[in-house]
Amino acid sequence: MSVTPYTVGKNAATGLSLRERAVGGLRQRPVPTLLEGPHENVSFAELLKRHRGRSGLTQQQLADFATLSVRAIRDLESGRVRRPRRESVGLLADALRLGDPERLQLHAAGGSPADLRVAPLELPAPSAPPALPEPPAPPGTLVGREAELQVLLDQVTVYGHRLVSVVGISGIGKTHLVLEAAQALRAKGWRVGWHASVGDPLCCGAIPAAGSGSGGPLPGAADPTDALVGAIGERHELLVIDGGDASGPGRVDVGELLRRCPGLRVVVTGLTPRYLPGERVLPLTAMAVPEEARDYDYARLSEVESVALFLSHMRRSRPGFRLREDNAHAVVRLCRWLDGVPRALEYAAGWCLVYPPELLLARAGRDSSLLSSPAGCGCQDLLRSLARSVDIVAECYRQVLAEVADRPHWTVGDLDHLVPDPAAALHALLVHGLVRPAGAHLPERFTALQLVRLLYARDRAPARAARAG
Repeated sequence: MSVTPYTVGKNAATGLSLRERAVGGLRQRPVPTLLEGPHENVSFAELLKRHRGRSGLTQQQLADFATLSVRAIRDLESGRVRRPRRESVGLLADALRLGDPERLQLHAAGGSPADLRVAPLELPAPSAPPALPEPPAPPGTLVGREAELQVLLDQVTVYGHRLVSVVGISGIGKTHLVLEAAQALRAKGWRVGWHASVGDPLCCGAIPAAGSGSGGPLPGAADPTDALVGAIGERHELLVIDGGDASGPGRVDVGELLRRCPGLRVVVTGLTPRYLPGERVLPLTAMAVPEEARDYDYARLSEVESVALFLSHMRRSRPGFRLREDNAHAVVRLCRWLDGVPRALEYAAGWCLVYPPELLLARAGRDSSLLSSPAGCGCQDLLRSLARSVDIVAECYRQVLAEVADRPHWTVGDLDHLVPDPAAALHALLVHGLVRPAGAHLPERFTALQLVRLLYARDRAPARAARAG
């Protein structure tokens, strides 16, 4: 039985009212079970129709709650499918909110193995795998990523993709985006688990949900993939893995996880795609920056994504800050200089407690410490983090990036002499978030991030000093 995109989309969109109606119906009119009355042979089809009728659900509503297709429900109730999959029976029992006796009876009618008919409450407590933590609360309001959030939600719900990778450089806002998506899906009734790879702490300021723990490896887990499979079972519909490209023994084998949990969907963040079959990649790029102008409409300027985010951070420490004639040009140039990278804008806004935007802009090209947090959080500074994104790119593409980093802008044709397939090189650099379109005024032209230029300038400085000496 397959989950169609239409069915998943309806499930995400129906809300809780139908579910509440189903719960209310079950509580008011409990379904009699074979365990309570005389023994009789009841087929799975008849038993399912009986439970659905008592619950007051239509076939479409039951399909929505169980994340199955309407055709699957019809086949089951008509008797065309006599031995349904155990996972499907479990989803139906969850959707109908059956108690333990009714659930076991439904499994028995569907031909589940005898050892699966033992009531869960009779299992010894130590054998139950630890539950996955819930996603932490997002670190504040999401600014300027509404379109990306909707694309991510549609990939999971409307189109039903099982693996969506949100990729981009460190500090581009991947974690914040997936936390917002997880919060939206949980509000619609989805069961969402959270796993953060070791060595990738939440940043900056994400608040763990009550009782959720850190989201790292489960206690006593030798293999994180095995531990996640045991903890997921049929209790989670979506797993969010933050920092999924972490290396070492704590790395999760996402392909194996999806194979062993056929009803699971996974959203993973990382510097690079996983390159797995069926993967959908959402590259998270720099936010829109304002164009240079002689005069600005301050109302319209504050609606530009990067400026809106910069102002939201500024007003945390300087609540009375407003765009004016004497500071607007400095704010615009800061946002452009930082390429609209969310964490860079956050750091710059934090330093504005010490330096006004005009003075911060004057120091920006000379003081690389301004690219790290003034609060001294545990994150690496932006240039060190960016170096990881550059190192993970194929060597031939790194050579292209080094060649074009100092150019104001260039076209894909300018790469012909650098690499055999210039379009593939440009695509890889765009997906990794190291280059971006130059702007609407320069169609079909691209430019490297300012942070990339600063990284190469820093790396070249010792060589220049050695030659000078």
